[in-house]
Amino acid sequence: MGYALFAQRKIFYTNLVFTLQSKLDNIMQQKQSILTFSANIADGQVTVEEMAQDASNFGNYGEFLLGAQEYIEKADADGGAGTTVSEMGSLAAEQNNSEEYLAAIADMLNQVVNERYAQGYNKKLEAIENQLDMEQKKIETKLTAAQQELKAIEDAEGQAIEKAQPKYSGVS
Repeated sequence: MGYALFAQRKIFYTNLVFTLQSKLDNIMQQKQSILTFSANIADGQVTVEEMAQDASNFGNYGEFLLGAQEYIEKADADGGAGTTVSEMGSLAAEQNNSEEYLAAIADMLNQVVNERYAQGYNKKLEAIENQLDMEQKKIETKLTAAQQELKAIEDAEGQAIEKAQPKYSGVS
């Protein structure tokens, strides 16, 4: 009967350790994914190659690109950069009305605005990463406790087996 109890507890804690380690692996993968995504958007531009090489963040890229476009179009008073971009575009058109010049100015403005949006977006990613860090610490604490309990069970099981073995005194 004692062996069955040890076996049951050992199986429970072995499964618990495995589950907690799997959760830690998942968190590490999420953190790596966030790090890759953050690096790819840091310059404010997302290329097709970056998206193709980081398919796990495809949804994040879509959200980022839509948000960046909205940021460019939204008025400054509403938290965007649309008013400033529009005014700078008008000033550029007054100085030089050539298509090449206006296209170059538009590219520069878009680059700066996209970089600023990426900086703000990275703050959101940092918050997610902090949340993952806290979750990771909780799981690590549970994992340590489960591993210690598993070791205690294995030690107790070993002692029980040792005590249960018949001793041979020899023939007198």
